[in-house]
Amino acid sequence: MTKEMLWFLMGHLVCIGQWAAFIMVEYAFLGRGRRFRFPCLWAALLAAVFLVASIRHDIGFFNVESVILNVIYLLVTVLFFGGSWNQKLSACLVNGIMCLLTENTVSYTFAWCKHIPVREVWRYRSCLFLLVAAVVGAGLLAAYIIRRWRREQALTPLQMLVMSFFPGIVVVLNIVLMVSGGSEVPSMMNMMLTFGLTIAVLIHLGIVQMVNDQMLLQQTLMVEAVRQKKSAEALLESYKTQRRLTHEFTNHTDALALLLQQGDYEGAKAYLSTLTKTIAANTTIMNTHNPLLDALLSKKYEEASRKGVMVYFDLPDLRDMPMGQTDLVIVLSNLLNNAIEAAAQAAPPEVHVRMKKTEGELVISVRNRVRQNVEIPEGQLPRSTKREPGHGMGLANVCAVLEAHNAEYTLSCRDNWFRFTCAFPTNGI
Repeated sequence: MTKEMLWFLMGHLVCIGQWAAFIMVEYAFLGRGRRFRFPCLWAALLAAVFLVASIRHDIGFFNVESVILNVIYLLVTVLFFGGSWNQKLSACLVNGIMCLLTENTVSYTFAWCKHIPVREVWRYRSCLFLLVAAVVGAGLLAAYIIRRWRREQALTPLQMLVMSFFPGIVVVLNIVLMVSGGSEVPSMMNMMLTFGLTIAVLIHLGIVQMVNDQMLLQQTLMVEAVRQKKSAEALLESYKTQRRLTHEFTNHTDALALLLQQGDYEGAKAYLSTLTKTIAANTTIMNTHNPLLDALLSKKYEEASRKGVMVYFDLPDLRDMPMGQTDLVIVLSNLLNNAIEAAAQAAPPEVHVRMKKTEGELVISVRNRVRQNVEIPEGQLPRSTKREPGHGMGLANVCAVLEAHNAEYTLSCRDNWFRFTCAFPTNGI
């Protein structure tokens, strides 16, 4: 094998690095699609086909043909993954910007330091390995940032596409730079231009992140405002209920007084017994020292009573919590909704709620009767449909909160009893 052929093959290592970076970013940005079960595998197979075609037809690299080949590969591989068309286009722009900025910055800097034309940097083995490492490293970093950013994303796909306009211009400028200036020794101006474009894109991404954070804050404030409104409505309803109960209590005391005045002591005892049972069936006193949780649990108790479901509580002092009250409300609301819904279809209709707080963790256990045992394959969430009440609905939201707090959970269903237990680390609280 000649040195020219060896150099030609080594140059394709950069292409392999590029395509590997493309795959990592696309998987992080788009995720799996419905048509292709293993999108990364299909993308890798396509990379092998393109590599063979490039070598066989002597396409080479750092030229117009190689750029076209990379663009085609990028446009085809996004079809293997999921996401909308706007998201696919955004992923293409991210990949194009990432690779072009990385390659141009490394090659122009290397050429300027060696005082050689940009096209000649490909003849240096050290530059090739440096380019491969830079592109793969940029791909890993971009995939990590995208995966983390997607969990806190507030921008719509259309907004993301609009904000990708400036980076798209940068892509065009980098292509022009790469194709037109490769035969000359780069000047200080050209090298600074490549650095300037890279810095400009990084600043742009920082601005996008700031806009995203502001939108997240606005969404959080809106959710909090809605929650406060619902809390106020609940307090007003509680006040109305209290006034009604006070009025009813006055009527009951008047009736008891009348029976006692008439000397009907047996009638008074029977009336008092009936009244006690009615009050016990329609009211419950929560005293966890957490007003929001007390209100929530009382509300769920009343909802369960209306459906004929008995709920038994074993609760500690919940003044200090290892998580925000909003997250705890999400967990308890969804668990109790599922438990009450399933218990209403079973006999006897019972739900048991137990919370235990230690120095190391807060354990929440919700156990309820079910009409029939629910299949739980390998500890996964049970599937639920609208036709058959179960525990799949809402549990996904619960598990999202658990994951955010590094909490563990277990599921079991035996002898017509369904149990969901989770443990939150308290961090010394």
